[in-house]
Amino acid sequence: MRTVALVAAAACAWPRREPVWLAGVVPALSPFNALVTLVAGVGGAFLLGALVPALISVIWPRAFCRWLCPTGTCQDALAGWVPRRNWVSRVPRVGLWLVMLAVGAALAGYPLFGWLDPLVIFNAAFGAARRRLELRDWLAAAGLPALLLLAFLAPGLWCGRLCPLGALQDLIRFPFRLRMLVDKTARRRESAALGRRAFLGLGLGAGYRLVLRPVRGGTSEAAIRPPASTGDARFTRLCTRCGACVRSCPNGIIRFGGVGNGWAGVLAPEVTFDNGYCPPSCTRCGQVCPSGAIPRFTRENKYVRPMGTARVDEDHCLMISGRECGACVGACLHGALDMVWDAENMTSRIIIDAARCTGCGCCEYVCPASTQKAIRIRA
Repeated sequence: MRTVALVAAAACAWPRREPVWLAGVVPALSPFNALVTLVAGVGGAFLLGALVPALISVIWPRAFCRWLCPTGTCQDALAGWVPRRNWVSRVPRVGLWLVMLAVGAALAGYPLFGWLDPLVIFNAAFGAARRRLELRDWLAAAGLPALLLLAFLAPGLWCGRLCPLGALQDLIRFPFRLRMLVDKTARRRESAALGRRAFLGLGLGAGYRLVLRPVRGGTSEAAIRPPASTGDARFTRLCTRCGACVRSCPNGIIRFGGVGNGWAGVLAPEVTFDNGYCPPSCTRCGQVCPSGAIPRFTRENKYVRPMGTARVDEDHCLMISGRECGACVGACLHGALDMVWDAENMTSRIIIDAARCTGCGCCEYVCPASTQKAIRIRA
């Protein structure tokens, strides 16, 4: 069963163009991320996929971990070669605190720790696969090797003590485990202990918004996010960095982000137009996003919220230096660019109709300026 589940997960996560929906299947099966995004106010069909593992966990303790989790299967394959460490059983159950903190932060509108979900980590390792790997791609893919190394050094530490998905399964089973305790004193003690953790965890998580929100942003230029995203702050807090959108983009314009937009945006996918643009007909990233960071959209409502607006840098525009061009005007798919004659300076200039610009990046992509693009999309 575990081998079949691992092969199936790898087949879904493996980079391919069709069918596009496979890119988001693995992270969509996580009850942990489904719970956090639901509490944060984001619902969708992706939640249904996580319902089955959650129901299985009600019947069998940690059933998903034992039989279906691909990350756990890989870890156990390595852990079998080394002896168990006695100190692992004395490590506090950090995963339970991660669940409480994540739910508390989600109640305040800022979900946490989605990137620590083992299914997200597994999917991101495949989503980072690109023809030209950059440092950010290596960082996005580093989660799975790190967990495998941890399994070799301390078998059972991640699955038993740190994993938030495993801890959530224990929480789902908690009422049934409580009923099995014959001693009423033990029942009260267990209930009180969980209540204290829940109170502290939810409170600290909710306080995240008040304490850390002022230092979220960076001083660099804002990143351009995938189409239909509802603002940078909302996108970065809902995105789990699973890499489904990065892998599904047919033009390769979505990539893992850096740290230029503050630590809140680390590895959150951003759009660049060096290798292509975002055509009006493409809806792939919205189809595969399992967390709601990129909502489902159609061709008709794709640009209700523009990705950005074009800006012209005349210092690099070929026409300002007296050369013929106009490539951006001819390429614009929405009629947002026009060319006007500047009689005073005896040259042509590009003007932009911001109301029509969708930020698709076609103008930036075709700009022939060699040193730096003369027209660029700004968030």
